[in-house]
Amino acid sequence: MSQIRLSKPLKPSSLLTLYSYYSMFLALTVFSLVVLDSQNHFFRQGNAVYLSGVCAAYIVSALAFASLKHLVADQQKIIGYFFVEIVCLIILMTGTDRLEYSLASLLLMPVVFANLLASGILGYAVAAWTTLGMLITQHILQSHDQAHHMINSGIYGFLCFMLAFLTQWLSHHLNSAIDTANQVEKLARRTRKLNRHALRELPSGVLACDSDQRILFSNQMAERWFDLHKGDLLPAPLQQTPVSENGHTIDFNDHKYSLRKVILPDSEPGDFLLYAIDHSRIAAEAQQMKLASLGRLTASIAHEIRNPLSALRQASQLLAETEYLQTPERQLTEILEQHCMRINRTVEDILQLSRKRQPVMETLKLKPWLSHFADQFQRQHQDKHFHIDVVCPNDTLGQIDPDHLQQILHNLCGNGLRYALAASGDQATLTLTAGQQNTGRAFLDVTDNGTGIAPQQQEHLFEPFFTTEHNGTGLGLYLTRELCEANNATISLKPQPHGTCFRILLTTDTPK
Repeated sequence: MSQIRLSKPLKPSSLLTLYSYYSMFLALTVFSLVVLDSQNHFFRQGNAVYLSGVCAAYIVSALAFASLKHLVADQQKIIGYFFVEIVCLIILMTGTDRLEYSLASLLLMPVVFANLLASGILGYAVAAWTTLGMLITQHILQSHDQAHHMINSGIYGFLCFMLAFLTQWLSHHLNSAIDTANQVEKLARRTRKLNRHALRELPSGVLACDSDQRILFSNQMAERWFDLHKGDLLPAPLQQTPVSENGHTIDFNDHKYSLRKVILPDSEPGDFLLYAIDHSRIAAEAQQMKLASLGRLTASIAHEIRNPLSALRQASQLLAETEYLQTPERQLTEILEQHCMRINRTVEDILQLSRKRQPVMETLKLKPWLSHFADQFQRQHQDKHFHIDVVCPNDTLGQIDPDHLQQILHNLCGNGLRYALAASGDQATLTLTAGQQNTGRAFLDVTDNGTGIAPQQQEHLFEPFFTTEHNGTGLGLYLTRELCEANNATISLKPQPHGTCFRILLTTDTPK
């Protein structure tokens, strides 16, 4: 991903540091020339000691100025140094013949830096002080009264004020440009953070890769689904994704994903984006919408059915208590009551389906939880002879709503117990087996030693209202599957030679 990078503006403290180094270098250079000029090639004869003292004062003031670089807000002290430096340079200029014009040019540097660091009247004061120093040097100390010297001094003073004006004007516009650049950089940085956060929190997976199939960026969902990290290579199934608007479906870790590859023409050659969508999530969302509509409809229908059904059952019970009914007639009232109870169970299952709440996911240690469930289930069916076993490692974890898991296992174990008792009698056995798959997901198998399920019935197991029993509603396994999907789990029939085994695959971390 390309990022906007703006150059950092030069801060006032940086300007002070830079100019303090320049001042010390200039003072040391002039001091070296004074000391080494034994032939008076640059400076006048007899001024060596005097000029050396001025250079020493210049060096001391430069060192003091270097210590003032942290006092950026104290502009008066900063301008005071420029006044001292100008005096030192003018004194040095009066003691030389051949460096006079060079030192006069160097006097313009304090004017420029002073107006960069202090705008307004203070900056112009430095320009006026420089002009005044030149006038005193040229026309009072050195008595240059010729017309061309007067003109030169006037031009020099005009140049000082023009430099002060242009420096302040440029400084103002430069600061405005820097402020604008800082605002743009801040906005770009905020936008980049928001975009990255939005991409990472998307419910679908997003991957950015280069031409070598190496991951440049991945959001949380893609990392969780495919166990990826920045810099890794794409897994082989993902590398084979063609460029298509309709998407490409793959199976990965017992899940189906729809992948869509998009080439990025404005990026580096070969860069592309890969969008991944979990089919089970789409199915779960569609199912939630369907159940919401179904819930509103069934709740109203069930309410209308239950009232007359209760009245019908009560009338049947009262009729059965009359003394003049014969045995065939009493059998009819029993049939009537049985069908009333069957319809009532159907209504209860439909209401339970329509009232299904959102899951509250928790990480469960399956071994103690399953052992507690097995004891509870055994006590609830203590009138029946059967055995229930739990096989599970102590460290197996699963992510699911405990209430939903309770309901799922009650449905599966209730069905399994019924078939096991019919096939094996007192030898009926239920087994709850849990463990960890190589893919990282936890599995939970519910097995019975019943008669099993016929092949022609297996494909219809989870359809609503499909049942092989006369008194069944056909909603138990359908409701079980809906609860599994709501908890980001899957349920399937696991083939085995005898009996029936349902396998539930659970996630081991909280879905984002």
